[in-house]
Amino acid sequence: MNKVRTEIIVIGGGAMGTATGWALARQGHRVIVFEQFEHVHAMGSHGGKTRIFRHAYAEGPRYVPWALDADRLWTELQDRSGARFMHRVGCLDISAPGFHRAREARASAEAYDIRCEWLTGRDVSERWPAWQLPEDREVCFGPDAGFLDVELSLRALGKELIDAGGVLRTNGPVASWTADQHGVRVETSGGTYAADRLVLTAGAWSGKILRELEIPLEVRRKPVFWFEIDREHVDLVVPERFPVFISDDETGEFYGVPQHEEPGIKVGMHTGGDVVDAETVDRTPAEADIAPDLRPFVQRSVKGATGKTLNATVCMYTMTPDHDFVIDRHPEHPHVVLATGFSGHGYKFAPVIGEYLAALAVDPATPVRSDFALARFT
Repeated sequence: MNKVRTEIIVIGGGAMGTATGWALARQGHRVIVFEQFEHVHAMGSHGGKTRIFRHAYAEGPRYVPWALDADRLWTELQDRSGARFMHRVGCLDISAPGFHRAREARASAEAYDIRCEWLTGRDVSERWPAWQLPEDREVCFGPDAGFLDVELSLRALGKELIDAGGVLRTNGPVASWTADQHGVRVETSGGTYAADRLVLTAGAWSGKILRELEIPLEVRRKPVFWFEIDREHVDLVVPERFPVFISDDETGEFYGVPQHEEPGIKVGMHTGGDVVDAETVDRTPAEADIAPDLRPFVQRSVKGATGKTLNATVCMYTMTPDHDFVIDRHPEHPHVVLATGFSGHGYKFAPVIGEYLAALAVDPATPVRSDFALARFT
């Protein structure tokens, strides 16, 4: 096969790769995005059907401007696409005594004048009757937060990528890439491709494709479950009556999404998870994934939770030691840009990260954020 030439190649067509291709194509650049699986799939990090978006950001105020920009970009995309994938049901950041997630969320909200309410566990249980929280819980409620439908939102990005002239090649694993002063070369199962610039957004495969950089990444196995709510209480966990939540206590950090499109509330653990290899991860959820912490949390917190699971999936987090992202130019090849280590809280930022990666790739004057730079590990 003859070598195919383009301007920019993106390796990895998950959330960040699709968003990068979307941004580049809409700016008029010739871009090809390579994805080893189908475009929307359950093999990487965007599985699980929904993702929380929020603005009162407990992980630090420095994320808030991106959260607000991403919300605007998602909203504009939703309006253009005609598909409803943003559900503004609000978000509860919940902390047990001695834990500080709720206070950190409130601090971020106050720093940027974001709407929020400060509540007790009793307040939550009275306003949203599905909850049965201890009174001593501290809670920050962000009414403008909610959840994204992954398939609809990712497909909307992909459609605009293609409509703008970009190419999205699926089911085509990349074998290798090389770079020199003249550009980049990518070997795939379908042939050889050359380009001026390269963006690497390989998710849980980043450690392998960027092995030479020795980025301190851990891939963690993250099972997610949909828990049954009995007939008497199931009407209390619909989106209109049950905000998304993130709850921190002595047994772990849990998150959840109301019943949407299928029976059960989606609940997972943000903390923990076995360190795995993306190629060999066990993708079968098991009773051992539920029994120690997850089922007890759901049953003590949500009225009508039977303990039975109705569906399950396994996705992966690609973690950094500080749980912040890695977004930078390659130290030896400035025309190669990389993004990885989204540590289980990246999806909501996809369109703004796509625009940032596009800027890093095409404009040498675009600065790298120091809090996301590779240099922080050295």
